[in-house]
Amino acid sequence: MNDAPGVLNRLSDELHRLRQILDLVGAYVFTKDTAGRYTYANAMVCTLFADTLEEVLGKTDENFFDLTISDDLRRNDLRVLQHGERIETEERNIIAATGEERIYWAVKQPIRDAAGNIIGLCGISTDITERRHLENELEQQKNLLSVVLENVDAFVYMKDRDRRYRYVNGRTADLYGMKAEDVVGRNPEDLLPRATTMNTSILDRQVLQSGEKASGEELIEAPDGRAMHCWSTKIPLFRDGEIDGLIGFSTDITELVKLKNRFYELARTDTLTGVLTRRFLIDHAESILKRTQRRNGRMALLMIDLDRFKEINDAYGHAFGDAYLVAVVEACRTTLRDGDLMGRLGGDEFVIVLDDIDDAGLRAVAGRFRNAVRAGSVSAPDGAILHPSISIGTAISDHASTLDSLLVAADAALYRDKDGRHREP
Repeated sequence: MNDAPGVLNRLSDELHRLRQILDLVGAYVFTKDTAGRYTYANAMVCTLFADTLEEVLGKTDENFFDLTISDDLRRNDLRVLQHGERIETEERNIIAATGEERIYWAVKQPIRDAAGNIIGLCGISTDITERRHLENELEQQKNLLSVVLENVDAFVYMKDRDRRYRYVNGRTADLYGMKAEDVVGRNPEDLLPRATTMNTSILDRQVLQSGEKASGEELIEAPDGRAMHCWSTKIPLFRDGEIDGLIGFSTDITELVKLKNRFYELARTDTLTGVLTRRFLIDHAESILKRTQRRNGRMALLMIDLDRFKEINDAYGHAFGDAYLVAVVEACRTTLRDGDLMGRLGGDEFVIVLDDIDDAGLRAVAGRFRNAVRAGSVSAPDGAILHPSISIGTAISDHASTLDSLLVAADAALYRDKDGRHREP
């Protein structure tokens, strides 16, 4: 019995240390009796309630929380006290004094006496309010980003270092005729024709090897055989300083490419006759001449002018004059070889470019053009049958020729031919 004061002191010291530990755990620790009255609360609980421990003991949650708004506390306590459950769950609590909402992760379990009867509960709650708000904000941002990515007029995707898809938006999945989750984890080579994947892999590998953003046009053949032109921008993704993959944005520019090609075709083709315009004829002829001279070959020009075209225009009008012009051009085109070019310099003057030819061949070709045109006929509005004829001037290149010098020589030869025809009886 003489040691009783020492035992009490030791118990008091142990209780003090235990309370210190519970005050420092970084969580709200408390116990309640079967009526829900607090029988213990650590320092964090007292600070939350803005009361001393003595003021907290014996009180219930109604004194500190607005249970009319959120009844999570009462319902969870009853599960523990009445059914002996151990619960781990999220609780939403409204502080009565301020109306502030707090969210906790609560772990509660029953306290039993020696006979196993429930005499109260012990709870440990961790404040996860800020984390939950952050998670909700991130979820909102994720949903917003998903809405944007699913509605943007582009194919959006992520690939890993091996070019396997990590993410595709709905439009990209639709391109493959698959669900997005079925595309993820697969390589483009598994999904698209080889020619397409070889084309799209160029930008992929450029980004993955250089670690720098890259953009360019890609031609994609969809699984249904549809050809699609895309403008793609691809950006590297890094992890721990190493290239970990890429994110890509590809926009369908097929209609734009078609429109550009149409404008190009309109610019290069004479709208009336269908032969090359002057500018494109000159550009192509320059290239052919240089290529021919590099291999010591010869290129020839035929300059063609319709005989008496002004008289026909004056007699029958420009509409018939256009039809007459087209008929002559069509006759000439039947004589063109593969690789020969024909273009309109202006008015009724045309140039034909012949590659790989000699003087004898040039004379023979010129004769064939004359005969082809002469063999045709055109019905005039007054019923007259007209037989077109043309004058031709020719020039053939040597190693020192320029296109300008050939044009000048052919033009001079044309006028000699035309002058000779006018002198014919």
